[in-house]
Amino acid sequence: MSKEMLVIALGAWVIVLPYLGVYRSWLTVLLVLTGIALMVVGFLLRGEIIAHQHHGGPKAKPGHGRRSSIPFEENTAVVEHDYSHDASAPLS
Repeated sequence: MSKEMLVIALGAWVIVLPYLGVYRSWLTVLLVLTGIALMVVGFLLRGEIIAHQHHGGPKAKPGHGRRSSIPFEENTAVVEHDYSHDASAPLS
């Protein structure tokens, strides 16, 4: 079972659990254990997403809600001017 399906199944378990007629103390224990399981699966899914983004995930397309992992990109090529043959070169 995939982690995504496990999250869905645990969510359905939380919805159905109160109607199964278990003792109140057992209900509390089962809900706490289910919550812990959801947290663990959530952290694992988040880790997979972060690892996928940092290790060769698909490039973000502009306008699709995903931001590039590069905080700054130069828009134009850097061109250095050579003043050695220019008549308007600054005086040294």
